Amino acid sequence: MKFPWFQDFNKPIQYAVIGIGRFGTSLVETLIGLGYEVLAIDPEEKNVERVRNIATYSTVVDVTNGKELHDAGITNVDVVVVCLSDLEMNILATLIVKEFGIKYVIARGLNDNHVEILKLIGADWIVCPEKEMGKKIAQKMVIPGIIDLMDAIPEARLIEIVPTPDLVGKRIRELTLSRNGILVLGIRRDGNAIIVPNPEEIVRASDRIYLFGSPSVLEDFII
Repeated sequence: MKFPWFQDFNKPIQYAVIGIGRFGTSLVETLIGLGYEVLAIDPEEKNVERVRNIATYSTVVDVTNGKELHDAGITNVDVVVVCLSDLEMNILATLIVKEFGIKYVIARGLNDNHVEILKLIGADWIVCPEKEMGKKIAQKMVIPGIIDLMDAIPEARLIEIVPTPDLVGKRIRELTLSRNGILVLGIRRDGNAIIVPNPEEIVRASDRIYLFGSPSVLEDFII
């Protein structure tokens, strides 16, 4: 999965999470743990209380009211994640933050129809955590002994990037990524996967490159 906002901001990235249920709470805790500032918003006081002592700033807001969202500081963040459990609120909140001109809006999809609506209103990335978790569980069920890499090494991350112009035409070995603590685990090219590519492999503009390393090292490389 590529995270294009990393390449668009020359400053520390600030996040907002709208909807502090179990999923939203996990997002806030993880982002804060990685060192980011997070604005946590929910229409219910009981939900906001979950992250009151964790988030950089948290507040109770009518998420379908543009003025209240604006006054809460939503336009000061770089990336907004909308993960409300109420379908109508989720759609309206996503629409509002897109209309504010926030460049990257991530929305939680609750069902297939909901996903299509979120696409129509311009959500930049739609996630379906329940479906993704179901896939992970099914894989562990049918492949005995499979180890989840992120569970085994929680300090590391696997990301997908689109090669920037300065990378295109270079050999993998010329990137000197291993010296910086980053491993090139694979390349997706023309629908095919190159697993652990040869150091002499030349990077193409259409490639998708999979990098493995610590979050801080990956972020420094991307930015």
